[in-house]
Amino acid sequence: MAFKSMMESISDHFRPKMDAVGVTHNGPLTADDAFIERSVNQPQPKPDELLVQVLASSVNPVDVKMRAGYQDKGVFRIFGLDVVGRVYAVGADVKDFAIGDRVYYVGKQHHPGADAAYQVINAKMVAKAPEKLDDVSVAAMPLTSVTAHDILHHGLHLPVEKDGAKGQTLLVINGAGGVGSVLIQLAKYLGMTVLATAGTVDSKKWVREMGADLVLDYHNNLEQQLNDAGYNQVDSIANLQDTTDYWDFMVRMIRPYGELASIVDTTVPVDLGELKAKSASFSWVFMLARGNFNIYLEEQGQILKQMAELLNEGIIRSTVTKVYHGLTAYSIRSAFQDVAGHHAIGKVVVDFAPNIKAANEKGRGLSDSADRDSNFSDGPDNISEKNGQAEKTGKSKLNDENATTRY
Repeated sequence: MAFKSMMESISDHFRPKMDAVGVTHNGPLTADDAFIERSVNQPQPKPDELLVQVLASSVNPVDVKMRAGYQDKGVFRIFGLDVVGRVYAVGADVKDFAIGDRVYYVGKQHHPGADAAYQVINAKMVAKAPEKLDDVSVAAMPLTSVTAHDILHHGLHLPVEKDGAKGQTLLVINGAGGVGSVLIQLAKYLGMTVLATAGTVDSKKWVREMGADLVLDYHNNLEQQLNDAGYNQVDSIANLQDTTDYWDFMVRMIRPYGELASIVDTTVPVDLGELKAKSASFSWVFMLARGNFNIYLEEQGQILKQMAELLNEGIIRSTVTKVYHGLTAYSIRSAFQDVAGHHAIGKVVVDFAPNIKAANEKGRGLSDSADRDSNFSDGPDNISEKNGQAEKTGKSKLNDENATTRY
Protein backbone atom coordinates (compact mmCIF):
# COMPACT_ATOMS: atom_id res chain seq x y z
CA MET A 1 0.00 0.00 0.00
CA ALA A 2 2.86 2.35 0.82
CA PHE A 3 4.43 1.66 -2.59
CA LYS A 4 1.09 2.27 -4.32
CA SER A 5 0.61 5.54 -2.45
CA MET A 6 4.11 6.63 -3.38
CA MET A 7 3.52 5.86 -7.08
CA GLU A 8 0.19 7.71 -7.00
CA SER A 9 1.94 10.69 -5.42
CA ILE A 10 4.61 10.68 -8.13
CA SER A 11 1.96 10.36 -10.85
CA ASP A 12 -0.06 13.17 -9.28
CA HIS A 13 3.00 15.41 -9.27
CA PHE A 14 3.32 15.20 -13.06
CA ARG A 15 -0.39 15.68 -13.88
CA PRO A 16 -1.36 19.02 -15.48
CA LYS A 17 -2.55 21.59 -12.96
CA MET A 18 -5.25 24.24 -13.18
CA ASP A 19 -6.51 27.19 -11.16
CA ALA A 20 -9.73 26.73 -9.20
CA VAL A 21 -11.82 28.53 -6.60
CA GLY A 22 -13.64 26.52 -3.96
CA VAL A 23 -14.49 26.04 -0.29
CA THR A 24 -13.25 24.05 2.68
CA HIS A 25 -16.14 24.95 5.00
CA ASN A 26 -19.71 26.26 4.85
CA GLY A 27 -19.22 29.20 7.21
CA PRO A 28 -20.53 32.72 6.58
CA LEU A 29 -20.02 34.21 3.13
CA THR A 30 -18.58 37.23 4.93
CA ALA A 31 -15.58 35.18 6.12
CA ASP A 32 -12.26 35.99 4.44
CA ASP A 33 -11.83 32.31 3.58
CA ALA A 34 -15.42 31.71 2.48
CA PHE A 35 -13.82 30.88 -0.88
CA ILE A 36 -10.16 30.15 -1.52
CA GLU A 37 -7.96 29.80 -4.59
CA ARG A 38 -5.97 26.66 -5.25
CA SER A 39 -3.98 24.90 -7.95
CA VAL A 40 -5.50 21.45 -8.46
CA ASN A 41 -5.16 18.55 -10.88
CA GLN A 42 -6.66 19.20 -14.28
CA PRO A 43 -9.34 16.55 -14.97
CA GLN A 44 -9.03 14.14 -17.88
CA PRO A 45 -12.05 13.24 -20.02
CA LYS A 46 -13.46 9.70 -20.11
CA PRO A 47 -14.42 8.24 -23.50
CA ASP A 48 -17.90 9.83 -23.37
CA GLU A 49 -16.78 13.17 -21.98
CA LEU A 50 -15.41 16.53 -23.09
CA LEU A 51 -12.70 18.53 -21.37
CA VAL A 52 -13.90 22.14 -21.51
CA GLN A 53 -11.90 25.30 -20.88
CA VAL A 54 -14.38 27.41 -18.89
CA LEU A 55 -14.84 30.92 -20.28
CA ALA A 56 -17.53 32.15 -17.89
CA SER A 57 -19.94 30.82 -15.29
CA SER A 58 -22.90 32.14 -13.31
CA VAL A 59 -24.23 31.65 -9.80
CA ASN A 60 -27.66 30.17 -9.04
CA PRO A 61 -29.63 29.85 -5.80
CA VAL A 62 -28.93 26.11 -5.88
CA ASP A 63 -25.18 26.86 -5.79
CA VAL A 64 -25.71 28.87 -2.60
CA LYS A 65 -27.78 26.04 -1.09
CA MET A 66 -25.13 23.48 -2.02
CA ARG A 67 -22.43 25.51 -0.30
CA ALA A 68 -24.61 25.98 2.78
CA GLY A 69 -25.13 22.22 2.96
CA TYR A 70 -21.45 21.36 2.49
CA GLN A 71 -20.29 19.05 5.32
CA ASP A 72 -16.79 17.78 4.42
CA LYS A 73 -14.93 20.40 6.42
CA GLY A 74 -11.33 20.74 5.29
CA VAL A 75 -11.89 19.03 1.93
CA PHE A 76 -11.57 21.40 -1.04
CA ARG A 77 -14.82 21.50 -3.04
CA ILE A 78 -15.44 23.37 -6.30
CA PHE A 79 -18.96 24.65 -7.01
CA GLY A 80 -20.56 26.11 -10.12
CA LEU A 81 -23.11 24.61 -12.54
CA ASP A 82 -23.51 27.04 -15.46
CA VAL A 83 -20.78 26.96 -18.11
CA VAL A 84 -19.91 28.53 -21.41
CA GLY A 85 -16.57 27.21 -22.59
CA ARG A 86 -14.43 25.90 -25.39
CA VAL A 87 -13.74 22.22 -26.00
CA TYR A 88 -10.12 21.51 -25.08
CA ALA A 89 -10.07 17.71 -25.46
CA VAL A 90 -12.53 15.12 -26.74
CA GLY A 91 -13.19 11.64 -25.35
CA ALA A 92 -12.64 8.69 -27.69
CA ASP A 93 -16.36 7.92 -28.07
CA VAL A 94 -17.56 11.49 -28.66
CA LYS A 95 -18.66 12.18 -32.24
CA ASP A 96 -20.58 15.46 -32.20
CA PHE A 97 -17.94 17.87 -30.88
CA ALA A 98 -14.42 18.87 -31.85
CA ILE A 99 -11.57 20.71 -30.17
CA GLY A 100 -12.24 24.44 -30.29
CA ASP A 101 -16.05 24.21 -30.33
CA ARG A 102 -17.71 26.85 -28.18
CA VAL A 103 -20.28 25.10 -25.99
CA TYR A 104 -22.61 25.67 -23.04
CA TYR A 105 -24.18 23.35 -20.50
CA VAL A 106 -25.25 22.64 -16.92
CA GLY A 107 -22.90 20.38 -14.96
CA LYS A 108 -23.75 17.62 -12.50
CA GLN A 109 -24.62 18.62 -8.95
CA HIS A 110 -22.30 16.17 -7.19
CA HIS A 111 -19.29 16.47 -9.52
CA PRO A 112 -16.46 19.03 -9.38
CA GLY A 113 -17.94 22.36 -10.45
CA ALA A 114 -17.32 25.07 -12.99
CA ASP A 115 -15.35 27.55 -10.87
CA ALA A 116 -12.12 26.25 -12.37
CA ALA A 117 -10.06 26.68 -15.50
CA TYR A 118 -11.25 23.32 -16.89
CA GLN A 119 -14.11 20.89 -16.33
CA VAL A 120 -15.12 17.50 -17.72
CA ILE A 121 -18.72 16.90 -18.77
CA ASN A 122 -20.67 14.10 -20.43
CA ALA A 123 -21.00 15.14 -24.07
CA LYS A 124 -24.72 14.28 -24.13
CA MET A 125 -25.41 17.18 -21.75
CA VAL A 126 -23.75 19.78 -23.98
CA ALA A 127 -24.83 21.95 -26.92
CA LYS A 128 -23.09 24.42 -29.18
CA ALA A 129 -23.30 27.89 -27.64
CA PRO A 130 -25.50 30.48 -29.38
CA GLU A 131 -23.19 32.17 -31.86
CA LYS A 132 -24.67 35.66 -31.64
CA LEU A 133 -24.16 36.06 -27.88
CA ASP A 134 -20.95 36.87 -26.04
CA ASP A 135 -19.57 34.57 -23.34
CA VAL A 136 -21.02 36.55 -20.45
CA SER A 137 -24.51 36.56 -21.96
CA VAL A 138 -24.38 32.82 -22.66
CA ALA A 139 -23.12 31.92 -19.17
CA ALA A 140 -26.31 33.27 -17.61
CA MET A 141 -28.58 30.92 -19.52
CA PRO A 142 -28.01 27.13 -19.20
CA LEU A 143 -29.57 26.16 -15.86
CA THR A 144 -32.43 28.64 -15.98
CA SER A 145 -33.22 27.80 -19.61
CA VAL A 146 -33.42 24.07 -18.97
CA THR A 147 -35.45 24.67 -15.78
CA ALA A 148 -37.92 26.95 -17.57
CA HIS A 149 -38.26 24.40 -20.38
CA ASP A 150 -38.81 21.62 -17.83
CA ILE A 151 -41.49 23.64 -16.05
CA LEU A 152 -43.45 24.08 -19.25
CA HIS A 153 -42.88 20.60 -20.69
CA HIS A 154 -42.53 18.21 -17.76
CA GLY A 155 -44.32 20.26 -15.10
CA LEU A 156 -47.21 21.85 -16.99
CA HIS A 157 -47.29 19.32 -19.87
CA LEU A 158 -47.19 21.92 -22.62
CA PRO A 159 -45.47 21.63 -26.02
CA VAL A 160 -42.50 23.99 -26.11
CA GLU A 161 -43.06 25.32 -29.60
CA LYS A 162 -44.27 28.54 -31.15
CA ASP A 163 -47.89 29.18 -30.09
CA GLY A 164 -47.96 25.74 -28.45
CA ALA A 165 -50.20 27.04 -25.63
CA LYS A 166 -51.80 29.99 -27.39
CA GLY A 167 -54.47 31.70 -25.33
CA GLN A 168 -53.70 29.96 -22.04
CA THR A 169 -52.85 31.85 -18.87
CA LEU A 170 -49.71 31.26 -16.77
CA LEU A 171 -49.14 32.73 -13.32
CA VAL A 172 -45.44 32.98 -12.45
CA ILE A 173 -44.68 33.47 -8.75
CA ASN A 174 -41.32 35.31 -8.64
CA GLY A 175 -40.98 36.59 -12.16
CA ALA A 176 -37.78 38.62 -11.70
CA GLY A 177 -35.39 35.83 -10.72
CA GLY A 178 -33.20 33.86 -13.09
CA VAL A 179 -35.73 31.13 -13.86
CA GLY A 180 -38.70 33.49 -13.94
CA SER A 181 -36.94 35.79 -16.40
CA VAL A 182 -36.53 32.95 -18.90
CA LEU A 183 -39.89 31.32 -18.16
CA ILE A 184 -41.81 34.51 -18.95
CA GLN A 185 -40.05 34.83 -22.30
CA LEU A 186 -40.52 31.17 -23.18
CA ALA A 187 -44.20 31.23 -22.19
CA LYS A 188 -44.75 34.23 -24.48
CA TYR A 189 -43.13 32.21 -27.29
CA LEU A 190 -45.81 29.58 -26.59
CA GLY A 191 -48.47 32.28 -26.99
CA MET A 192 -49.49 32.39 -23.34
CA THR A 193 -50.83 35.32 -21.33
CA VAL A 194 -48.30 35.72 -18.50
CA LEU A 195 -49.12 37.11 -15.07
CA ALA A 196 -46.05 37.50 -12.86
CA THR A 197 -45.25 38.69 -9.35
CA ALA A 198 -42.55 41.21 -8.44
CA GLY A 199 -41.85 43.56 -5.54
CA THR A 200 -39.54 46.50 -6.26
CA VAL A 201 -39.75 49.19 -8.89
CA ASP A 202 -36.73 47.71 -10.69
CA SER A 203 -38.01 44.14 -10.58
CA LYS A 204 -41.43 45.16 -11.88
CA LYS A 205 -39.79 47.02 -14.76
CA TRP A 206 -37.61 43.98 -15.50
CA VAL A 207 -40.59 41.60 -15.51
CA ARG A 208 -42.44 43.81 -17.94
CA GLU A 209 -39.38 43.89 -20.20
CA MET A 210 -39.30 40.08 -20.14
CA GLY A 211 -42.82 40.18 -21.58
CA ALA A 212 -45.25 39.78 -18.68
CA ASP A 213 -48.76 40.95 -19.57
CA LEU A 214 -49.67 41.75 -15.97
CA VAL A 215 -47.29 42.44 -13.08
CA LEU A 216 -48.57 41.74 -9.57
CA ASP A 217 -47.13 43.31 -6.44
CA TYR A 218 -46.47 40.45 -4.03
CA HIS A 219 -46.57 42.85 -1.07
CA ASN A 220 -50.33 43.22 -1.60
CA ASN A 221 -53.23 40.80 -1.96
CA LEU A 222 -52.45 38.81 -5.10
CA GLU A 223 -55.87 37.23 -5.40
CA GLN A 224 -57.57 40.61 -5.27
CA GLN A 225 -55.18 42.01 -7.89
CA LEU A 226 -55.95 39.09 -10.20
CA ASN A 227 -59.69 39.41 -9.66
CA ASP A 228 -59.55 43.14 -10.31
CA ALA A 229 -57.77 42.43 -13.61
CA GLY A 230 -60.46 39.94 -14.62
CA TYR A 231 -58.70 36.70 -13.70
CA ASN A 232 -60.71 34.57 -11.29
CA GLN A 233 -58.75 31.45 -12.24
CA VAL A 234 -55.68 30.61 -14.34
CA ASP A 235 -54.74 27.63 -16.49
CA SER A 236 -51.27 27.04 -15.04
CA ILE A 237 -49.13 28.21 -12.13
CA ALA A 238 -45.33 28.07 -11.76
CA ASN A 239 -44.09 28.59 -8.21
CA LEU A 240 -40.48 29.78 -8.11
CA GLN A 241 -40.57 31.33 -4.65
CA ASP A 242 -42.27 29.50 -1.75
CA THR A 243 -44.49 26.46 -2.24
CA THR A 244 -45.75 26.38 1.34
CA ASP A 245 -46.75 30.02 1.76
CA TYR A 246 -48.45 30.21 -1.64
CA TRP A 247 -50.15 26.80 -1.52
CA ASP A 248 -53.64 27.86 -0.44
CA PHE A 249 -53.58 30.77 -2.87
CA MET A 250 -52.57 28.46 -5.73
CA VAL A 251 -55.31 25.95 -4.88
CA ARG A 252 -57.90 28.72 -5.06
CA MET A 253 -56.58 30.25 -8.28
CA ILE A 254 -55.98 27.14 -10.41
CA ARG A 255 -58.82 26.23 -12.75
CA PRO A 256 -60.37 22.75 -12.84
CA TYR A 257 -57.99 20.38 -14.67
CA GLY A 258 -55.27 23.01 -14.34
CA GLU A 259 -51.56 22.35 -13.76
CA LEU A 260 -49.23 23.53 -10.99
CA ALA A 261 -45.45 23.14 -10.97
CA SER A 262 -42.88 24.18 -8.37
CA ILE A 263 -39.10 24.23 -8.08
CA VAL A 264 -39.11 25.22 -4.38
CA ASP A 265 -39.16 22.79 -1.44
CA THR A 266 -42.02 22.83 1.03
CA THR A 267 -41.11 23.85 4.57
CA VAL A 268 -44.12 22.02 6.06
CA PRO A 269 -46.42 19.41 4.48
CA VAL A 270 -49.10 20.68 2.10
CA ASP A 271 -52.42 18.98 1.41
CA LEU A 272 -52.39 17.64 -2.15
CA GLY A 273 -55.92 16.43 -1.51
CA GLU A 274 -57.10 20.01 -1.87
CA LEU A 275 -56.51 19.69 -5.63
CA LYS A 276 -58.72 16.62 -6.03
CA ALA A 277 -62.02 18.48 -6.27
CA LYS A 278 -60.66 20.41 -9.26
CA SER A 279 -58.87 17.39 -10.77
CA ALA A 280 -55.83 19.65 -10.87
CA SER A 281 -52.26 18.30 -11.07
CA PHE A 282 -49.08 19.20 -9.17
CA SER A 283 -45.52 18.47 -10.35
CA TRP A 284 -42.07 18.97 -8.89
CA VAL A 285 -39.42 20.22 -11.29
CA PHE A 286 -35.70 19.71 -10.59
CA MET A 287 -33.57 19.81 -13.71
CA LEU A 288 -30.49 18.49 -11.88
CA ALA A 289 -32.22 15.13 -11.44
CA ARG A 290 -30.88 14.12 -14.85
CA GLY A 291 -27.27 14.38 -13.76
CA ASN A 292 -27.96 13.08 -10.24
CA PHE A 293 -29.53 9.88 -11.56
CA ASN A 294 -27.60 9.73 -14.84
CA ILE A 295 -30.81 9.59 -16.85
CA TYR A 296 -32.15 11.46 -19.90
CA LEU A 297 -28.80 13.23 -20.27
CA GLU A 298 -29.32 13.71 -23.99
CA GLU A 299 -32.57 15.59 -23.31
CA GLN A 300 -30.56 18.36 -21.65
CA GLY A 301 -28.40 18.70 -24.74
CA GLN A 302 -31.48 18.82 -26.96
CA ILE A 303 -33.13 21.51 -24.82
CA LEU A 304 -29.97 23.63 -24.88
CA LYS A 305 -29.78 23.24 -28.65
CA GLN A 306 -33.35 24.53 -28.99
CA MET A 307 -32.67 27.39 -26.60
CA ALA A 308 -29.52 28.34 -28.54
CA GLU A 309 -31.66 28.72 -31.65
CA LEU A 310 -34.15 30.93 -29.82
CA LEU A 311 -31.32 33.04 -28.39
CA ASN A 312 -29.69 33.43 -31.81
CA GLU A 313 -33.03 34.48 -33.29
CA GLY A 314 -33.60 37.03 -30.53
CA ILE A 315 -36.82 35.36 -29.40
CA ILE A 316 -35.21 34.80 -25.98
CA ARG A 317 -32.75 37.35 -24.59
CA SER A 318 -29.99 36.80 -22.07
CA THR A 319 -30.91 37.60 -18.47
CA VAL A 320 -27.45 38.65 -17.24
CA THR A 321 -27.67 41.77 -15.08
CA LYS A 322 -24.37 41.86 -13.21
CA VAL A 323 -20.83 40.70 -13.96
CA TYR A 324 -17.60 40.11 -12.02
CA HIS A 325 -14.33 39.70 -13.89
CA GLY A 326 -11.75 37.05 -13.14
CA LEU A 327 -11.75 33.57 -11.63
CA THR A 328 -10.83 34.74 -8.14
CA ALA A 329 -12.06 34.00 -4.63
CA TYR A 330 -13.19 37.61 -4.41
CA SER A 331 -15.31 37.45 -7.59
CA ILE A 332 -16.93 34.13 -6.70
CA ARG A 333 -17.64 35.16 -3.12
CA SER A 334 -19.15 38.48 -4.22
CA ALA A 335 -21.40 36.74 -6.76
CA PHE A 336 -22.54 34.25 -4.10
CA GLN A 337 -23.29 37.13 -1.73
CA ASP A 338 -25.44 38.81 -4.36
CA VAL A 339 -27.50 35.67 -4.98
CA ALA A 340 -27.70 34.73 -1.29
CA GLY A 341 -29.31 38.11 -0.59
CA HIS A 342 -32.48 36.90 -2.42
CA HIS A 343 -32.91 40.24 -4.19
CA ALA A 344 -30.96 39.55 -7.38
CA ILE A 345 -32.78 40.37 -10.61
CA GLY A 346 -31.83 38.15 -13.55
CA LYS A 347 -28.43 36.46 -13.30
CA VAL A 348 -24.99 37.23 -11.83
CA VAL A 349 -22.06 36.07 -13.99
CA VAL A 350 -18.33 35.66 -13.42
CA ASP A 351 -16.28 36.24 -16.58
CA PHE A 352 -13.03 34.25 -16.70
CA ALA A 353 -11.61 36.35 -19.56
CA PRO A 354 -8.66 37.74 -17.52
CA ASN A 355 -7.61 34.19 -16.65
CA ILE A 356 -8.00 33.01 -20.25
CA LYS A 357 -5.87 35.90 -21.46
CA ALA A 358 -3.15 35.14 -18.94
CA ALA A 359 -3.17 31.44 -19.87
CA ASN A 360 -2.92 32.25 -23.56
CA GLU A 361 0.02 34.57 -22.95
CA LYS A 362 1.78 31.66 -21.28
CA GLY A 363 0.84 29.33 -24.12
CA ARG A 364 -1.38 27.17 -21.91
CA GLY A 365 -4.82 27.86 -23.36
CA LEU A 366 -6.76 27.74 -26.61
CA SER A 367 -6.67 30.80 -28.79
CA ASP A 368 -9.59 33.05 -27.92
CA SER A 369 -9.63 34.80 -31.28
CA ALA A 370 -12.94 33.15 -32.17
CA ASP A 371 -14.66 33.99 -28.89
CA ARG A 372 -17.35 36.62 -28.82
CA ASP A 373 -16.00 39.64 -26.99
CA SER A 374 -18.01 40.53 -23.92
CA ASN A 375 -19.97 43.76 -24.00
CA PHE A 376 -19.15 44.26 -20.35
CA SER A 377 -16.36 46.55 -19.21
CA ASP A 378 -13.40 45.32 -17.18
CA GLY A 379 -13.30 45.55 -13.42
CA PRO A 380 -15.63 44.00 -10.86
CA ASP A 381 -18.52 46.35 -11.58
CA ASN A 382 -17.20 48.99 -9.17
CA ILE A 383 -17.45 46.54 -6.29
CA SER A 384 -15.25 47.26 -3.31
CA GLU A 385 -14.72 45.30 -0.12
CA LYS A 386 -16.03 46.68 3.17
CA ASN A 387 -16.18 44.76 6.44
CA GLY A 388 -15.75 41.48 4.62
CA GLN A 389 -18.58 42.06 2.15
CA ALA A 390 -18.84 43.26 -1.41
CA GLU A 391 -20.20 46.77 -1.65
CA LYS A 392 -21.34 48.39 -4.89
CA THR A 393 -20.00 51.94 -5.14
CA GLY A 394 -21.33 52.71 -8.58
CA LYS A 395 -23.04 51.29 -11.62
CA SER A 396 -21.18 49.03 -13.97
CA LYS A 397 -20.36 50.70 -17.26
CA LEU A 398 -22.07 48.27 -19.61
CA ASN A 399 -22.47 48.98 -23.28
CA ASP A 400 -26.11 47.98 -22.85
CA GLU A 401 -27.18 50.86 -20.62
CA ASN A 402 -30.56 49.21 -19.98
CA ALA A 403 -28.78 46.52 -17.98
CA THR A 404 -26.90 48.81 -15.65
CA THR A 405 -29.71 49.50 -13.23
CA ARG A 406 -31.00 45.97 -12.67
CA TYR A 407 -29.39 44.87 -9.46
